Amino acid sequence: MAVATPTTREALLAAAVELLRSVGYASFSYRDLAETVGIRTASIHYYFPSKADLGVALVEELRLTTRQRELDLVADHPNVRARLLALCSHIAEHVCEGEKSCPINLLQAEYAVLPEPVQRAVNSLVDEKLSIITRWLDEGRTAGHLRFPGSPAAQARLVWAVIEYGTQFIRSHPDQSFIAITRQLIDTMSP
Repeated sequence: MAVATPTTREALLAAAVELLRSVGYASFSYRDLAETVGIRTASIHYYFPSKADLGVALVEELRLTTRQRELDLVADHPNVRARLLALCSHIAEHVCEGEKSCPINLLQAEYAVLPEPVQRAVNSLVDEKLSIITRWLDEGRTAGHLRFPGSPAAQARLVWAVIEYGTQFIRSHPDQSFIAITRQLIDTMSP
């Protein structure tokens, strides 16, 4: 069976995600992207007329790639505590290894310099992630898998903050374990 070759647009988005993870949004140019993909810089403008257009598409790509993982986690882990631990394990394996950072975290860190359409896309993505975590926490508390004070929405913001900052914290403190940090948080919510 033949393997599908990615379209130029898909190759540009995949390369943009890797450049974002390596150097950040503000630090890569269309020239860097063209060199990575092996096309002329002017050709990128056909797919993404501006870097803001690329940024919005990049955020949508992140939304799509994380959406299926979240659906799989729900299907594979009916116990919300186990689901949160599986999510953190996935992040530890795919985000915390090596010299690259979480793309969502990087976009949030560069928020002030992002073009306004990209800021809106980032806000929408983060709001969606918070909504998902809120539903999970509400489900977990209702099922007796979790306990925590306050509303599920308030607890979701705490979970998000620990996960997102945790991916950065271990970069400057490699003697720390992302899994240990997130497990500690989840243990505080265990009944």
